[in-house]
Amino acid sequence: MSGYVARVRHDESPGGDVGLDPLVQSAAQRWVAADPLLPEPVSFAPGSYPLLTVSDEDGRTVAAGTMHYTWYQPGEVGRIWGVPDQHWLTPIVGGPDPGRALDSLLTSWRDQLEDLPTGTGSESAALVSWPARDVCGIIPLQRHGLQPYTVLAARQRRRGVPPSLPPRDVTIRLADRSDLTQVVSLLMEEHRYEQHFGGVFLQPDTAEQTREVAARALNRSRSWIWLAERRGRAVGLLWVSPPERSRWAKPLVNARPIAHIGYGVVIADERGNGIGTALVGQAHQALDSHGVGVSVLNYAAMNPLSGPFWHRMGYRPVWTTWEVRPALALR
Repeated sequence: MSGYVARVRHDESPGGDVGLDPLVQSAAQRWVAADPLLPEPVSFAPGSYPLLTVSDEDGRTVAAGTMHYTWYQPGEVGRIWGVPDQHWLTPIVGGPDPGRALDSLLTSWRDQLEDLPTGTGSESAALVSWPARDVCGIIPLQRHGLQPYTVLAARQRRRGVPPSLPPRDVTIRLADRSDLTQVVSLLMEEHRYEQHFGGVFLQPDTAEQTREVAARALNRSRSWIWLAERRGRAVGLLWVSPPERSRWAKPLVNARPIAHIGYGVVIADERGNGIGTALVGQAHQALDSHGVGVSVLNYAAMNPLSGPFWHRMGYRPVWTTWEVRPALALR
């Protein structure tokens, strides 16, 4: 953008003359006004470089962002949920014209991606997480070719639909280690459905990896996995990570304690019968009784079932992850 100056710092930590404190304060004011569930933005930690910065005509920093590269080798669990080469930008944007500042930051990021020697091939992606209610960023993100990919939604304590009974002949209980085969079967059904939205990539060893993760959860004294059965046949589940296993989510919302819903699935021929609502209701009762302040979950932005369902359950978007594949398709 005319009048804005972009810089790249590779060899020093943020701070000092970078002038990030006013930028963080500006972003914080906008976030508070946009969404009370957003955390307070914090400056970048020492060593967070290369650091991209954008300055206005008066030399004030109006945007900054760090670049982070993640790659997954064949056989790694993380490769199930995305392309192998992932280029992330973590932005802080402020000033009187944040849309313009973000636009310049994204242009600078694109220039840096072009100079990378590897990791930007056909199995790569450029990703940015942006507050869902901070709407000033939507047009710049679209202009650079990014599209909504996943949504992190949240439900605060005792909000959402009241508990409901499951349909006749359906029972809901906590799963245990004897349910491993049924749990894995349901999880694999969800994986296969999520493939349609580009968020899951099944690998030859996905079923075995899923079995290992599920076995660890089911071996705990309380699994936090609710299983729905119709006359002994598993027809749905909801998998919750309680606060002690959801600490990674603390930077995402300002409420405490936090729980995370990792999986929710009902088999295709049982959808629309109220099983999912009953599963969520039982989980919410447990979370509320344990004093959980907020529960969070992710769903694919293009999934025609997840968004409407979770909104009815009391969840609403807090963060949207925007993506473009391959990374150099970023404009």
